[in-house]
Amino acid sequence: MKIVEKILDGLSNTLLPSSNERLKVVVLCIVTATTFWFFNALNDSYTTRIKYPIEFIYPDSIYIPVKELPERVSINVSGGGWNLLRKTFGFKTEPLKIPLSEPASRNFILGSSLFSTISDQITEIQLNFIETDTLKIEIDSIRTKKARILIDSIGIQLSENYRITSPIQISPDSAQFTGPERFIKNIPDNVLVSLEDSQIKDNYSEEIELSTFGSSLVNRNPVEVRVQFKVERFINQELMIPYSTINRPADSSSYIFKDSLARLNFQIKETEASQFNLDSILLQVNYRNMSKKDSIVVPEIVNLPQVLKNKTIEVDSIHYFYQNK
Repeated sequence: MKIVEKILDGLSNTLLPSSNERLKVVVLCIVTATTFWFFNALNDSYTTRIKYPIEFIYPDSIYIPVKELPERVSINVSGGGWNLLRKTFGFKTEPLKIPLSEPASRNFILGSSLFSTISDQITEIQLNFIETDTLKIEIDSIRTKKARILIDSIGIQLSENYRITSPIQISPDSAQFTGPERFIKNIPDNVLVSLEDSQIKDNYSEEIELSTFGSSLVNRNPVEVRVQFKVERFINQELMIPYSTINRPADSSSYIFKDSLARLNFQIKETEASQFNLDSILLQVNYRNMSKKDSIVVPEIVNLPQVLKNKTIEVDSIHYFYQNK
């Protein structure tokens, strides 16, 4: 009682520091009476509703929650005031264990079906009924899939006149995805990765993060892959080259050429633009490809420097006319 008196005296000094002694006595009497009534009332029995913590039990090595599982269930119970007070405020309250068999095959649990499970686990109070009608759960099987990683080469954005000049390398070229089956089954066998960079004009080597396919629950191994390729600038070349003729007919002098040079157009790496000799480019006009009615003929490429081979070269037509003598 001395402890209670000290507490009450401290409260009165704090709440009523300047009040007279008579008022202090009245306040202390009210506080004391209320305190004794409260503690005495806790000795009685009551019926109330409390939200009890729950924990679902299932093999978490093969199943995974897709959404957060319910953490409490509302139950109607009876018991002593002290016990109900402890349960209500969660003092040393162990969660109720709710076992799940084949959790991926169901998406809800009826509260009424848990009566015996909960009743067997609660102590010091009596379970009357379960007020929660339905517990919604979303648990899926864990699945793993290996997919090949490919680059979306069409979507690579290079600066103007730049081209990729090496094979595109992806390291590693495959990845393993693990997570809820509903997401894993939508992962294709070939996963395309896209580059966010634009106006690329230098040799490329960057780490690209793999997609989680709509869920943070999907684990990727590895999380990133490295994409590498070389880039070079190409320039347009336009050359005027002399040509020779072959298979001259007897009336070859009747063919009058308007152009003495043929125009060549192609693209070449800027670093290779000066690595060939114009004299090594040989063009020929074949009289057999000409007629007296036509007015143009396309020269044939007879010889090219090594650096120009396997390049797309456009040769403009040569204009001529036939003069009947």
